[in-house]
Amino acid sequence: MPAIKIYYDNTSVNKEVEPAWGFSALIKYKGRNILFDTGGDAKILLSNMKAMGSDPKYIWQIMISHDHWDHTGGLPKVLHADQKVYVLRSFSQGLKDQVKAAGAKIVTVKRFQEIIGGMYSAGEMGQAIKEQSLVIDTDKGLIIVTGCSHPGIVHIVRETKEYFKKEIFLVLGGFHLYDLSNKKIESIISDLRSLGVKKIAPCHCTGEKAISIFQKEYKNNFIKVGAGSIIDTAKL
Repeated sequence: MPAIKIYYDNTSVNKEVEPAWGFSALIKYKGRNILFDTGGDAKILLSNMKAMGSDPKYIWQIMISHDHWDHTGGLPKVLHADQKVYVLRSFSQGLKDQVKAAGAKIVTVKRFQEIIGGMYSAGEMGQAIKEQSLVIDTDKGLIIVTGCSHPGIVHIVRETKEYFKKEIFLVLGGFHLYDLSNKKIESIISDLRSLGVKKIAPCHCTGEKAISIFQKEYKNNFIKVGAGSIIDTAKL
């Protein structure tokens, strides 16, 4: 089962790890690891990685969910030669040039695609804002890690479940619900439950109100996360 370290989030669960608007997480699975997003500020990202015992020189795979500053800000400082960086074709030329300048290889993702051993991109989703999510295929079911869920968290989960024909064990990340009404949030939670999402770990742009509603609805299957979190999914 994967281990997940959250380097960057609006809130922190560790006094040595600084909170800031954005998201970044490292997923370790089957002896491989992938950095998912890079937060909004390189200095904070590197400081938090160091506080959590991580070194960017050992990161060989990076996936960027979408081309917004709070998910790409730390990218220049974690890039190095021989890396593979998974992007969408819609990403800016400036971001792609950063990757090339570091000697890393750009891999353009279009549809569901295996990245490394049991870890996949959910492919390009969304209309105005294109986004990809990370999917981990585990013995307990699928784990989905999202950046901001601009295409809609329910849509992401539904498409992923339909593609893999497997149950959803955990959904973690930003769900972009901070400006929605209680009624709409409760409707989204109902949809996620109907899709069989067993455990939930909302953070970043989900919003404090929505996170509290998720906690109330999911009870023991709600997982509180923030910058500094280290999640051993085998123990969930």
